[in-house]
Amino acid sequence: MEYEKAIEYIFKMIQNEELKVGSKLPTERSIAETLNIGRNSTREALSILHGMGMIDRVQGSGNYISETTNDAIRQMLIIMLALGTITKKDVCEFRRAMEKAVCGLLIEKGISKEYKTLFEEKLDEMYKASADIQTNLDKEFHELLMRASDNTLLITIMGAVMTVYREWIDLVIRKADAQAKQKLQIYHEGIYNGIIRQNPEDVNTFIDKHYDLIEELILL
Repeated sequence: MEYEKAIEYIFKMIQNEELKVGSKLPTERSIAETLNIGRNSTREALSILHGMGMIDRVQGSGNYISETTNDAIRQMLIIMLALGTITKKDVCEFRRAMEKAVCGLLIEKGISKEYKTLFEEKLDEMYKASADIQTNLDKEFHELLMRASDNTLLITIMGAVMTVYREWIDLVIRKADAQAKQKLQIYHEGIYNGIIRQNPEDVNTFIDKHYDLIEELILL
């Protein structure tokens, strides 16, 4: 179909780095003339890309490559959960596996002095924090793991998955008793120390303990 040509054309421009995040797309007329297709087909292609979260429409200005493409992944996950094509268990298993991958990358690449300081400050905050801000600190610790990896694809995918996962985990942490919260603190410290000591077995053990505890409550 003609609209597929327009989508493929835009994707190739992205692959060739002619379009980047925030770039303005060619006009409907320009795309239609370049591909020798109808403007209605071009308009349909842009509507599809907008629906996917790939482009943003600015009234009176044009279409731009979205700066929040991870929102499209998040929306897709929410729809798939609602339709039953994936389950909470699927998301939890993926989240656990990807966190192990992130930590494995951190062991391989090492953590910068700057990030070591940030991790140590965050763990200290978690140790001293009151129960009402534990959820935010937990989120910030796992976001630090992602950012420290310095891998854009992992950050994008994990960021999208985390926004879905957080809706469940925030509720769990708020309801967790003091013993469970103390265990989570120990597991966070174990993950970080395992990375610093370059011990993947320890890291994976503490990741499993962390997610076993969370998922036991989520999936009840």
